[in-house]
Amino acid sequence: MAKAKRRARRKPQSKAGNSMWLWSIVGLAAVAGIFAYQHRRDMPSLQAYAGAIGVRHVPVDAPLPTAKPKIRTAAVVPERPASTLPVPPQVIPVAVPADRRPAAAPPEASGRFGLCGGETGMNCVVDGNTFWQNGVKIRLADIDVPDIEPSHCVGERQKATAAKLRLQALLNDDTFVLSASGRGDDQHGGVYRIAMRAGRSIGDRLVAEGLARHWTGQTASWCG
Repeated sequence: MAKAKRRARRKPQSKAGNSMWLWSIVGLAAVAGIFAYQHRRDMPSLQAYAGAIGVRHVPVDAPLPTAKPKIRTAAVVPERPASTLPVPPQVIPVAVPADRRPAAAPPEASGRFGLCGGETGMNCVVDGNTFWQNGVKIRLADIDVPDIEPSHCVGERQKATAAKLRLQALLNDDTFVLSASGRGDDQHGGVYRIAMRAGRSIGDRLVAEGLARHWTGQTASWCG
């Protein structure tokens, strides 16, 4: 009788082997934790080294990139052609009044006056109210003076000579202005004028000094 073949029995796996692997893993984790704790200060450099070899560390709180703002450009309006520009109104000529020139100022007289030797002369004095200036015979219209020729008394002659010399001195003293008067023209060929200096008549100076009288329209005697 053939012998029955023995069935090979499987040996039950040892539980001790499984527990050894478990304790090995736990030991490695403990060693890794201890290593990490001891080298916690060197972790940033290790992380940098890991980034250098391809491991990128992305911070949790890193801000996300924002979208680039759109830039608005102003629209360029083309210039209108010259033909469409508004035409300025036509200039209307306005009549401008003629320039009114101011009235000519009275002539100023100055210079050296001498004593006339005859009836005519250039810049010379005839008597107390008559003198020649640039060939024009001037008579002071605001005064009356004694006559030299013909005189009616010695007193009139003396006063007439004094008035003549004083008028010469006043005319040579400074510039004076001749202005028109209402007496018209002299019947002896002269013109009546009023000689002014510094706002005062030269004839008034002669009256104040007793060498002349204010003109009243009539002559009076200087004798007596």
